[in-house]
Amino acid sequence: MTGLADNRELALQVGYQATDWTNPVSFEAYAEALKDWEVKAIIRDDKCIGAAYFNGDELHVSVLPEWRRKWATKGILSKLFAKDRITTRVTPGHEYMHGVLERLGFVQHDGMFVRGH
Repeated sequence: MTGLADNRELALQVGYQATDWTNPVSFEAYAEALKDWEVKAIIRDDKCIGAAYFNGDELHVSVLPEWRRKWATKGILSKLFAKDRITTRVTPGHEYMHGVLERLGFVQHDGMFVRGH
């Protein structure tokens, strides 16, 4: 079972490891950039496999490489998409995510992907 947990420090550590950095930054710079974000651990079978980042209606997810294509269950997606409107961006070089987001109900609008009103 995959779920979210309120363990910011663990989520930041695993999220940092799970991020495919186009322009690598130090852990300290990463943590500083996320100081105003809500960060939750993505837990699968008692193991942290990634992080979910929330700021207003903006959502981002980092998942360890060995869990990609296996982590997104209906239950976790319903928790991630609980708000009426969700926005996200795709990092340059990760355009393969466009199709994934479109299958999840996102549409492109002004450089962002938007789901909901």
